[in-house]
Amino acid sequence: MSEEIQGTAEVYTFAKPVRYEGEEFKEITLDFEQLTGEDILTCDRQFRAENGRQSGEMVKETNKAYQAYVVAKAAGVHVGLIRALSAKDFTRLTLQAQSFLLL
Repeated sequence: MSEEIQGTAEVYTFAKPVRYEGEEFKEITLDFEQLTGEDILTCDRQFRAENGRQSGEMVKETNKAYQAYVVAKAAGVHVGLIRALSAKDFTRLTLQAQSFLLL
């Protein structure tokens, strides 16, 4: 579930709270529109560092692992939090990232 807030940001409320690094999270604020080219390049570098040579053999914009980095950057959180989400929340958020990246 999400609701619009100021500007292009939106609050995404998790289907169920998640614990990450000792803290409970119930929602995150996403703002894909505030991302810059440098942010996307940073996501790409982080993704490649984690996935090695394999990362160049696919369309990153349709890869859930890459999309998780973009979601994390748009929310200003560590990618580990995004990975810790329930499958339902993870899928919904990565689909939002995919829509953003492919527009």
